[in-house]
Amino acid sequence: MRMRLSRCRPRARERLRVAIAALASAQRDLEDATVPVRRLDAVLGEAERLKRELAGARDEDQAALGRWIAQGGVGDRPQPSATTVAADGSLGGMAPELRAVASALPAARAAQEAATGRVRLAVAERDSALHAVVVEAAATAAGELTEALNRALRVEAKIHSVREALSAHTDGLPACEKINAALRQAKAVVGVPRNARCRPEIARPPCL
Repeated sequence: MRMRLSRCRPRARERLRVAIAALASAQRDLEDATVPVRRLDAVLGEAERLKRELAGARDEDQAALGRWIAQGGVGDRPQPSATTVAADGSLGGMAPELRAVASALPAARAAQEAATGRVRLAVAERDSALHAVVVEAAATAAGELTEALNRALRVEAKIHSVREALSAHTDGLPACEKINAALRQAKAVVGVPRNARCRPEIARPPCL
């Protein structure tokens, strides 16, 4: 089923158009505000990866030292592995970046949250405007339905008048029965195929 939103008043359609444009703008702002947060989080993620790598390497170093002690300290004392040294150096080299991230991240996340809030408000306004347009279009369609039903009832009334005129004559009874059968047949074939899984489609007006 398609409902033509173009039947709505221009003011309602203009509100919907403005709401859709505002939502698109808010979504772009949110994307822009999310980029810095992702970059800052990436630095933190790399630091966490190095911390895990360093912890694992140190555990292996301690295990090697423990084995050396258990064997009586024969040979050279085990030194930190190349992995430990590299991870420790990389993590230490990130210290300035981590301090900068810690300073910048609160403001970046606050900006992202504010942008998210504007998107929520824009979605709510878009939905409200859309609902208003759909209700208005449905009311217009309902008026058309009333006119169509009245036309059908007028046609049926004419048919009933003819049938009543025939019923006044004794020899008109067979014709009356045929008229009744024709009415029943006409009403039996009226209908629209139904599919409970189908949802109505709303046709967007050209201006949108």
